[in-house]
Amino acid sequence: MSYSPKHAQPKAGITRGRVAGVAVAGAATVAGGLLVAPSSANAATVWDRVAACESGGNWRINTGNGFYGGLQFHPRTWLGYGGGRYAAYAHQATKAQQIAIAQKVLQAQGPGAWPVCSRRAGLTRSNGMVGGTTATASRSATRTYTAGRLVVDGVRGPATNRGIEKWVGTYQNGVLGTSDIRALQRKLGVAQTGYLNTTTVKALQRRVGSSADGIWGPNTTRALQSYLNRVVY
Repeated sequence: MSYSPKHAQPKAGITRGRVAGVAVAGAATVAGGLLVAPSSANAATVWDRVAACESGGNWRINTGNGFYGGLQFHPRTWLGYGGGRYAAYAHQATKAQQIAIAQKVLQAQGPGAWPVCSRRAGLTRSNGMVGGTTATASRSATRTYTAGRLVVDGVRGPATNRGIEKWVGTYQNGVLGTSDIRALQRKLGVAQTGYLNTTTVKALQRRVGSSADGIWGPNTTRALQSYLNRVVY
């Protein structure tokens, strides 16, 4: 079954501030600047409802419509809000990680980022913010650095991103941004688009000895981690 996202296509060239064609005016302020965090159970339920509307509840969905994962992220939005620390595309990340990025979008844009499905699901700024979801996703993404070398576990978290940054010669902050991706593309000899497109991923896979299918999944990350341990650490 093919799904269509329940939000609008973001305009070309926008890297931050749009998941559904809604502009970001700034960080959300609720009740005098405080975001109220309800129980994890309530937030998981509301995000499940949004996903049910957006993708039929399939957190791994990739239909080729240009949107990915349970909450149907456009790649520019996914990377713009830091999703690249988990995976190249939303559908390659875990449910918790997709929710973690969705919370950042929600905090910046409000429920209107999912204009149809937020209404159907009853999503609000307060019930979509979970005290533990973001932290859980972040903890799972930081297991990749021990004693100066990368643990080969297939999780592309901040430590693996720092390894990439060290390899390509950019500032090592653990967040793979546009300048880091361009430096990586220069290293690989492909067009410097600033996006982790299929051409870039295939070139990286060939360099690290992984299957060149253009999809950056755990196997590619493991091969990359092993490669970085050889050439960087």
